[in-house]
Amino acid sequence: MSSEHKQHPWTLPRAHSRFLLDVRLVVRAKEIQHGRTKDIAEGGLGATIPGEIGIGEIVELELQLNETTEPLKLKAEVRYRRGFQYGFKFLHATEQQRELIRKATHDLRMAP
Repeated sequence: MSSEHKQHPWTLPRAHSRFLLDVRLVVRAKEIQHGRTKDIAEGGLGATIPGEIGIGEIVELELQLNETTEPLKLKAEVRYRRGFQYGFKFLHATEQQRELIRKATHDLRMAP
């Protein structure tokens, strides 16, 4: 297979459907960063963060879902970055956390 036909990770099918979600996001990395989510799935989320976080870095994400009074806090790995656009993969999300995401995304539009 020639390099021009090599698939990039973002072109492969996703394990979970993504849903559009625009809420405030706190990222605890080497420094605390603030941004906004773009989309969310059971396995991770996309966000806009006007700061520097390295690919492969493990961070804590904190966001408020409509279904909860307490913020949702998840460990995640930075999987990609393009400018200020980041993709995070959740690490060790509990079934309870995944269920909260499922409930919160039930009525949201799917991301393109």
